[in-house]
Amino acid sequence: MRSSVICLVLASLAMPVEAADTWTDPAPGVRRLRRVTTNQNINVLVVDLCAPGVSVRATASGERQRTVSAFGTAVGAQAAVNGDFFSFETYSTNGPSMSNGVAWGGTDGTYVAPIQFGPNQVAIPAHGGTGGVAPWAREVVSGHPTLLVGGMGRDNNGDALCTARHPRTALGFNADRTKLFLAVIDGRATNRIGMTCDEMETLLSGLGATDAVNLDGGGSSTMWLAGTGVVNNPSDGSQRVVANHLAIRATGSGEAKHCPASALGAKESAVQAPLELVSGEEAVVYLELENTGDVTWTAAKTRVGTQDPQDRASAFFKEENWVAPNRPTPPDMTTAPGATGRFSWAMVAPEVDETTTFDETFQLVQEGVAWFGPKQTMSIVVHPRTGPTGPTEDGGDPTDEPAPDSGGCSTGGGGGLGLALLASGLLVRRRRRDAP
Repeated sequence: MRSSVICLVLASLAMPVEAADTWTDPAPGVRRLRRVTTNQNINVLVVDLCAPGVSVRATASGERQRTVSAFGTAVGAQAAVNGDFFSFETYSTNGPSMSNGVAWGGTDGTYVAPIQFGPNQVAIPAHGGTGGVAPWAREVVSGHPTLLVGGMGRDNNGDALCTARHPRTALGFNADRTKLFLAVIDGRATNRIGMTCDEMETLLSGLGATDAVNLDGGGSSTMWLAGTGVVNNPSDGSQRVVANHLAIRATGSGEAKHCPASALGAKESAVQAPLELVSGEEAVVYLELENTGDVTWTAAKTRVGTQDPQDRASAFFKEENWVAPNRPTPPDMTTAPGATGRFSWAMVAPEVDETTTFDETFQLVQEGVAWFGPKQTMSIVVHPRTGPTGPTEDGGDPTDEPAPDSGGCSTGGGGGLGLALLASGLLVRRRRRDAP
């Protein structure tokens, strides 16, 4: 009987501790995981770097020596965590630090990994190199050691900092660098025992991170949310004053400053546009593009926009059909990565007194994030309502009679073009109706 009891006890110890997960959305583009077990208290923020209004803000030299909550509040952030290891004497960081392109702190040594944020890109080089900070970087925090590289856990079991369980803060990215992970693990209490580096690797990779680095931990580990306050249990009993921090701004509108350009992509498939119109005449236009990126195109965020110059008001604006004078249309349907989407809209030829050629250039834009994909220029000849009043493109007499209708395909000047090929080799179809 006694041996049976012992076996039951051993079996129960070997069983994994069941976690209670709670997901919330504290800010636009930011998800929070709260995981509580019998011996762990875990907080993780998953930040969508391509969500409108999302950016990061690191500590400037003059902002050092503050608590996480004080820094987050001061810079108007929606979330913040502690940053790099530091000296209590000078509050200088072990590795490179940067805010708004101005560097301070330590240097990039072999045991340092500088995490870098810049326009439409981020970087997380593994410790072991000494390449320093890239010229494009604007916001930088550093840490050590590296936890994940390309989806593989780094072996740090010879490092005493890693083999013992401690409160920890860590940072990671997914493979395409569109998501940022910020994890804070409580420790040094019987029901909050902290983690080893190996355990951190398992946690972060399980959430989708492929590259990650350990930040300062122990009593420094703190996560703060605007409107909520500190959401973890700092092991000192209260927040520690630290050298630097990483804050998340997530306003829900505006530029997504660090969304990788590679996350948004489009490739031409087909285009339909008129070659000639008469003032007041209407035509249906469409672009078909393949979604070669990692972001789904939606009516709420993805649009065709005017270019050259960017965001100009188009002369072909149709008020009841367009989103705005500089935004013809969203996609006809939600378009997932790998699928082909169509963007269709109506154009109305502007009033002209003489035959005029308009070069209308369009490109896709993910609102609040970035312009992407190829530019498409449509050269459209517009005639006044009384007919052509100047030379045509081929130099012919504008008073010449158009060639007889040959089923919609013609190579002559005037108004007889029904089908033609653009310079890009894509099919262009023209639809006309009688001018009033």
